[in-house]
Amino acid sequence: MKNYLFICFVFFITLYNTTPFVGAQCDGQPSKYPIYNEAATFVNQTQNGKLYIIGPPDNQVNIIELYGTPYEMGYAQGVLLKNEIHDIFGNFFPYITTMLNNLITKYADYLPKFLIDALEKGGIKLALDITYELTKKYTPQSFYDEMKGISDGSGIDYNTILQIHMFPELIKAACSMVGAYDTATANNGLLQLRALDFGADATNPMRLHPLVTVYHPNAGSGHSFTTLTWAGFLGTLTGYSQHMAICEKYWYGYNGTSSREGIPWHFLLREILQYDESIDEALNRIYNSERTCSIFVGLGSNETNTFKAVEYSHEYVRVFDDQTPFPAAPQPAAHPNIKDVVYIDKFVQPSNHQCLGALLQKSVGSIDVQTLIDVSSQLQTGDLHIGIFDFQNNQMYVSVASQQGPYPPPSNFTLIPAYDRQFLQIDLNQFLNNNNNNSN
Repeated sequence: MKNYLFICFVFFITLYNTTPFVGAQCDGQPSKYPIYNEAATFVNQTQNGKLYIIGPPDNQVNIIELYGTPYEMGYAQGVLLKNEIHDIFGNFFPYITTMLNNLITKYADYLPKFLIDALEKGGIKLALDITYELTKKYTPQSFYDEMKGISDGSGIDYNTILQIHMFPELIKAACSMVGAYDTATANNGLLQLRALDFGADATNPMRLHPLVTVYHPNAGSGHSFTTLTWAGFLGTLTGYSQHMAICEKYWYGYNGTSSREGIPWHFLLREILQYDESIDEALNRIYNSERTCSIFVGLGSNETNTFKAVEYSHEYVRVFDDQTPFPAAPQPAAHPNIKDVVYIDKFVQPSNHQCLGALLQKSVGSIDVQTLIDVSSQLQTGDLHIGIFDFQNNQMYVSVASQQGPYPPPSNFTLIPAYDRQFLQIDLNQFLNNNNNNSN
C-alpha cells in the first residue's frame, strides 16, 4: 500500500515500549537546580547568521540567529554549525538502522508489508525516498531551498539532508504538554510546557547538539520565531513566536483512516509559527492542509492569552479547551478539568496516571515557571528536551539531555535526561526583536 506513509512505522517503537503507570504518586522529585539566568555569549557570525552559546560548561546549548531567504538562512546555519551537523548526520543512519533491525525482529506482524519489503530491498534510505515521493507536492518549496542551503554551507550531500527530514516521526513520542493561563497562573499570563519524551539513550545522536534557532525571514515572509531542535534540522516540534507557541504529542489511540500523502506535520507546525498570529489562524491552516500522521498539537496564543489542544489526523480535527472532556467521555478521574489549564501527560490517552493532574490542581492559581519545571521532574517527562515559554515576559526556558562524553559513548556512559538537568533561561526580547544581522 504505497499511500501508507513510511515514517509512521515508529509509532510501534513507543507504543509497545510504553506502559502507563497507575497510582497517585509521582515517580520523581521537584528539581534540585536553580534556573541558569546568565546571558548568552556571542561566538561567531557569517553573512545572514550569528551564533551564540548559553549555559555552564557541562550544559551548553547553541543559539543561532538566521536572516534572509530560506536558502540564505540554511546556508548560514550550514557554515556556522558545520561540525555539529556532520556529527549528528554522520551518526544518524547507523543509529536508525540498529533501531529498525530491532523493530522488525520484534514487531514484524504489526508493520505494513510494503515497509518491510522496502527495508529488505533497499534499507532505510529507500523507505525514506518513498516518503519524499509521497509528500513532495504538499511541501512548500521554501523547505527544500533551506535544505539546499544547509547542504551547500555544510558540505553534506543534499539527498542525505532530504532523507533525514523525511524522518520526523522518529521523535513523535510519549510527550507531555501543559498550557496554563489567566486565573491559573501567578501572573495571569500564559505559560506553556512542552516535554519531549523519546526514550533517549546515550547512542542517540540527537542528544549531541541541541539548538535554539531564531529565524528572521525577509519582509513579507512571516514574522520572527524560534524553535528548539538540533543542528541541521529545520522542522519544528517545539517553538515560539511573540504570537503563538506550538508543541506536539503522538496520538496513540487514533484508529481512523490514514492517507499518507500530505505535508509533513513538523513543516506545518513551523508554518504556524512563521505566519499565524492567533489560534483561529493556526486552526484554519490545520483544517485546510492535507494531514498525514495522527498527533496531538498544543497551540498557545498571545492574542487571547489561552491554550488549546488539538486532535490532528487525516480524517478530522477536534479542539479541546479547559472545559472539554479530554480526550473522550467518560473523562478519566485522573484527568479532571481545571479552570484555565489544558494538559496531556506522556502516557497513552485516556490516561489514568494521576501525577500531572494532581500537581496542576495543587498549584492552580499560582502556577509559574518553577512549577512547570518541578512538574517535568516529578512526572519524569521530557527525557530528550523540554521547552517552557513565558508569553507575558517573552522568556524561554530550555533543558536538554546530557551531551558530554565521547561518541559513540562507552558502555558505562549514563545519559542524564532533560528533566533531571538545570534549565537555561533565554531572554527572547534580545533575539526576536533583533532584526539587524550585522550587530553582535
